[in-house]
Amino acid sequence: MTPKASVALTLLILGLLSTPTTAVAQEETPSIDVAALLGQPAGSPAEGEELTRRTLEVGSLMRCPVCQGLPISDSPSASAITMLSQVRDLLAEGYTQSQILDYFERSYGEFVLLQPKAKGFNLLVWLAPVLVIALGLYLIRRRLAVASDSSPSHDPDLDEYLQRVRSEVDS
Repeated sequence: MTPKASVALTLLILGLLSTPTTAVAQEETPSIDVAALLGQPAGSPAEGEELTRRTLEVGSLMRCPVCQGLPISDSPSASAITMLSQVRDLLAEGYTQSQILDYFERSYGEFVLLQPKAKGFNLLVWLAPVLVIALGLYLIRRRLAVASDSSPSHDPDLDEYLQRVRSEVDS
């Protein structure tokens, strides 16, 4: 078999093997039932300007999985646009901000929240800067107190020398 023929045969086999798998994967993908995850909407459905405002507000609290530094309300990526559309649909159905954030946290993990919850290990992340600043201030105050308490020791020879220098300068 020639090298060209073996490459062609390999591509043909790979093409045949990958096609049914893709078709089956697309047919078996279940749609996510939001009500099963979150229960019934706890708020009132939003419409018009209020819907747009609340969509952007909730979208500003979630991180884009592609850009990672931007909220989904500011990100131009397709993922962020899809997520923002889901937020809009959920708000239109009457789900609250906390229900929507909980839904996306379950789907994407806590990473999707731009402001992580202050519990567990995250509590250490929230408190560490405060503790470091407090420790730094304590050490600075302690060092200043030690410096002010330690006056130079009294040396009679030094006093005599300073007195002679002063008398020579005055004359």
